[in-house]
Amino acid sequence: MKDTQWMLDNLDERLKAVFGFDSFRPGQREAIEALLREDGLLCIQPTGHGKSLLYQLPASMFDGLTLVVSPLLALMRDQIGQLEQRFGIKAASINSDQSMDENDLARERAKKNELKILFIAPEQLDNLNKFEFLLDLDVEMVVVDEAHCISTWGHDFRPAYREIAKLVAMLRRRHETIRVLGLTATADARCERDISAQLAPSREHPITVHRRTMDRPNLSLWRMPLRTIEQKLAALARLIPTLQGPGLIYCATRDNTEIVSDWLVEQGFDVPAYHAGRAPEKKLELQQAFIRGDYPAISATNALGMGIDKSDLRYVLHFDIPGSITSYYQEIGRGGRDGLPARGVLLFDPDDARIQEHFIHSARPTRDDFDKIMRLIENAGEDPLRLTDLKRRSGMHPTRVIVVVAELVEQGLIEKTKSGRSQVYVRTEEPGPPELTRYERQEKVRTRELDKMLEYGRGEVECLMGTLRAALGDEEVKLCGRCQHCTDERVIDDELEEEEIAAARAWLAARPVIIQGSRRPVMSEGLALYDSNLRAPGFMKFMRGRQRAAAASDAPLDEDSMERLEVAITKLEKNHTFDAVVVAPSSRWSQRHRVGEWLAERLGVKLELDALYWVREPDSRQGELLNNDQRRANVKEKMRCDAYFDADTTLLLLDDYTGSGATLKEAVRALRKGAGVKGEIVPLTIASVRWRLGKAGIV
Repeated sequence: MKDTQWMLDNLDERLKAVFGFDSFRPGQREAIEALLREDGLLCIQPTGHGKSLLYQLPASMFDGLTLVVSPLLALMRDQIGQLEQRFGIKAASINSDQSMDENDLARERAKKNELKILFIAPEQLDNLNKFEFLLDLDVEMVVVDEAHCISTWGHDFRPAYREIAKLVAMLRRRHETIRVLGLTATADARCERDISAQLAPSREHPITVHRRTMDRPNLSLWRMPLRTIEQKLAALARLIPTLQGPGLIYCATRDNTEIVSDWLVEQGFDVPAYHAGRAPEKKLELQQAFIRGDYPAISATNALGMGIDKSDLRYVLHFDIPGSITSYYQEIGRGGRDGLPARGVLLFDPDDARIQEHFIHSARPTRDDFDKIMRLIENAGEDPLRLTDLKRRSGMHPTRVIVVVAELVEQGLIEKTKSGRSQVYVRTEEPGPPELTRYERQEKVRTRELDKMLEYGRGEVECLMGTLRAALGDEEVKLCGRCQHCTDERVIDDELEEEEIAAARAWLAARPVIIQGSRRPVMSEGLALYDSNLRAPGFMKFMRGRQRAAAASDAPLDEDSMERLEVAITKLEKNHTFDAVVVAPSSRWSQRHRVGEWLAERLGVKLELDALYWVREPDSRQGELLNNDQRRANVKEKMRCDAYFDADTTLLLLDDYTGSGATLKEAVRALRKGAGVKGEIVPLTIASVRWRLGKAGIV
């Protein structure tokens, strides 16, 4: 381990030699010096102020490893490429977006001391094998990125982050001089105290806190009140041509990223959609292309935006309201990181609050949830349950199961152990029940944060930037002089015309829905004709009548559905040349034969109506089950295909509707395994539905 004074004396030389910078940004040197001298630092400063250098520079000087715990997978990809290619600092990551071989290689390099920096997703810490692996490494510094997630007073508390404090404490026992750095752009005073307490070695030795002003002088903020998704789309068509790019368009849901992308493509703008549902290789491809400047904008959930290393974003536009002031500040903070002018624009529909309210309430586990998980674990006896077993048997929302299990482990009521190669959970001797006040507190925190965001969206504030700064702990806040409220400027010159809104409404009603592809088994991206979220009359008619005999007409579906079917097939034909149509088995869809025949004739290919069949009928209908783990288990390995296909055949796979995707994936598995199909398999369904999680039925 190098001498601390030597490192302090060589900061400027290292900054120039490794990173090519002549001087530090304001506050950077002071933060690095505090980290090296005090062994612990919590740094709270705006996005774009160079927080990454605070650990990258010391890491380049340490003999051992710097471990960076971060939920931002996009950030990992960006920084590893930059560290290795630009600065010559060996780095790797372990996360769920990588293949098993990639993660194994990262672990091997870390064990051989070939790395200076190892990035790891916090969820990896829940696994006993991976946790123990980290304890055996020569770790000199732990960096907690997005450190507000460790606190129940933070706007984005994540249970997996509770494992970080445990990791830090255990590493300190093995390496007394280990340094700890917490980084966040969003922590008020109460959250700050909580983070500090969890990361400090002891109450007598608190970590140092550096806080900088939250003002962003180059960022101007705007808001536009709207009432419907059609109005938002019409506003986008008007706004995007007036905004200097590149830009980032935030959406609260995966569905909305696809809607925004498709609409803007329709308007002539090449704007792709990015979200966690896309295959890892596709996400990587989109991210790299966007950073290169191949797209004028990208529509994304925060799966991309928070970690993207793109300094020249000229605007960040929110299609949906975020859940808190702190989230909003962090997200718009991606704009203008190069110091040049940038805009933050919020399209505000008060009804969007329902999405965020759903996120808030679904995140809070109830006493019944804890009791259910405890009973399952206690009744398992000598056959302890894995996390997957708990999800399937409980029928609870999968995220809620993860929260409950993490809490029970932390409170010592259950413990993780190994059974063969599996991680399982067993009851301890600790008496219950669990203490749940932190979840009551977190719900109150999030509700209060959402109320503040709604006030901002309604315009019930004096200055937009000033409101954000005050909420984030700045004590002396003045009018910014550049936001919409300070300048009284309009977002667009004229009011939206009814014709513009009607055009967006008509487009939305006719739009096919993307069915996401998958890696295991390999399934290409496909389409559904109807989106259950929109409750279009044609969708309602189809779902109510799909089991009845087909109408006596030349068309297998009604006029609206046939028009949509033609649009979808035309779209799919642009990217695929089909060799056959395969129809998924169903005893409840009366039109499957006629729709399959129509498609085969339309494409000029053969129809395989009964190539796929159930070896064993599923025990339940998918819509009757409570979560996607149950739905996967319901159909797993119950379908077979005995037909023969050439290995490179491209198949169109038809079904009536898809929800979790489990039935389609089971059909693909049967085609790959039973028929040896190695070519593309493209799904097409009449409807795409969204199942409730934790309850039966469609949302």
